[in-house]
Amino acid sequence: MFKLLRSKAKVFYWVIAGSFFLFLGLGGLTGRGCQPPGTNPYESGVVGAVNGRTIAAQDYDFTVRQQTALMRQQTPGGDLNANQYAAARERAWDEMVRNALVEQAIAARKIKASDAEVLDAFQNNPPMELLDAYRDENGAIDLERYFADLQNPEADWSRAEQYVREVYLPRMKLMEEISAAVTVTDEEVREEYVRQTGRAVAEYMGLAYAALDDGFEPADTDLQAWYDAHPQDYARPARARVQVVRFAKEASDADYEEVRVFLDEIRQEIVSGQKDFAVAAAEYSEDGTARNGGDLGTFDRNRMVEPFTEAAFSLPVGEISAPVRTRFGYHLIEVLSRETDKDTGEVYQVHARHILLKVTPGPATMDLLREAAEAFRARVDGGSFASTAQAEAMDLVEPESFVPERDIPGLAMTLAGGNWSFAAKAGAVSPVFENEQFMYVVHKVEELPAGPAPLEEVRGQVALAVRQDHNRTAVRARLAPAVGEVQMGTAMAVAAANHGLAHAVTDTFTVNANVADIGYGTAFNAAAINGELGRLVPEVETPRGLYALVPLWIEPFDEAAFAARREGIRGALLQNRKALVVEEWLDAQKQAAKVEDYRADLGMGV
Repeated sequence: MFKLLRSKAKVFYWVIAGSFFLFLGLGGLTGRGCQPPGTNPYESGVVGAVNGRTIAAQDYDFTVRQQTALMRQQTPGGDLNANQYAAARERAWDEMVRNALVEQAIAARKIKASDAEVLDAFQNNPPMELLDAYRDENGAIDLERYFADLQNPEADWSRAEQYVREVYLPRMKLMEEISAAVTVTDEEVREEYVRQTGRAVAEYMGLAYAALDDGFEPADTDLQAWYDAHPQDYARPARARVQVVRFAKEASDADYEEVRVFLDEIRQEIVSGQKDFAVAAAEYSEDGTARNGGDLGTFDRNRMVEPFTEAAFSLPVGEISAPVRTRFGYHLIEVLSRETDKDTGEVYQVHARHILLKVTPGPATMDLLREAAEAFRARVDGGSFASTAQAEAMDLVEPESFVPERDIPGLAMTLAGGNWSFAAKAGAVSPVFENEQFMYVVHKVEELPAGPAPLEEVRGQVALAVRQDHNRTAVRARLAPAVGEVQMGTAMAVAAANHGLAHAVTDTFTVNANVADIGYGTAFNAAAINGELGRLVPEVETPRGLYALVPLWIEPFDEAAFAARREGIRGALLQNRKALVVEEWLDAQKQAAKVEDYRADLGMGV
């Protein structure tokens, strides 16, 4: 009837999705997201090239919007932050590059789809993009409706056929060619079945590194020797050094006055009896007490900020304060009751409720802020960036150098600026970027080449590695003679006691289970499950320590159950390996390709 090779489709979905803009007529992938903050509308033209094949700005723009829409679907509430927008742009760019490489490979190999292959795809293995249009209210695919449409002579399948012929099948055939040599042996299938289903109980002895208290502290010579012997462990990618000018999104006096006036209007409604305080709090207040009618409970003079405390403790019971300004915004306060010291008459505790309106930059303030940022950007270059910022007392920041795909150090949610820093040339000045706290402009000072980090910068990492190596050697020196005693016939509990080692018998565990005092899913689990009953495993290292073990019980291998699951396991292993081979192939293509990225030069968000 209907094979629906979904697993295979999922393996190669990333290359299929790379050309989804050719599939718009089907309506399966539609919708254009909002423009990310910190970027100007993309202009028509070219944003880059792959091996001489240009990438159109409009295609890049659309792919960014699709990635943004996908992220929004996966984010609770649908609100994205500045870094998510930046990540969407990078995913879009990577997708465009991959798509170009795949299409070039298809052309070079002269891969085409025949009429018979197109028909077979529609009947037996249609793309998920096509089937998505036939999901019912529960998300299940209605195959009867699909086949009814497929057999309907009035239905227009021309765009779907074009997609299957020109995009879907050529990509599937390319991926099959690339991964054709991938195989999975019977032994590998058997090992995976044991990994998934195996259980065991083991007796063990050993020592956790944390229990080794010998006072060892590595000397400077130890650190230097380790660092010299393991330079690859401390290699780091290229880094960028930048300067940044920030334009903080701070409310203006006009914004504060606007909120104060509005809150005073709410006060008049309450005082005149038009609206109950609790109702107004539920409707307007911008903090967690809104659902409780603004009730703050009972508090003393030390709990609230000073302006709020001063107003609350001087306000008569039942009276509504004028708007009170604090660092949180403006408040209306009503004291419900108060406690007074009988001897001094001083109020020491009140029960109050409030309505809080936060003050944020309004549209006019944001427009002025952007104008200021754009004006600064327009009148500076790499040579005048810092001097102009200093002369005009701007918020100039000079962060530490940083690696790709990271925020600019000390500036949260600046992935867009960080990505731009690696795409731009030294001396370049960025467009205006934006996050939730500020707008900012970046000057790329220089790019530092990849290489080992200086010892002083990674001293802590080196010291940890030296301690771990020392601990491993010290524990092995205690475990090895104990293992020798067990091999000579001494009971494991006795041998462990002779050498100050821990000893225990585990509960039943699986490959990924936690073994008490050993850890979750370590090599210990696999060694026991794949071992032989009663046969000593002389050493297993886990992140916590070194151990020797003897399997006391191993789940008997169920040949019937294995036979029932064998081909499913083989298919999953084959799918994963093919996906890995395809990914490695594509990475190699990217390394060899001439990829030109013009986005930074065009002043576009990257």
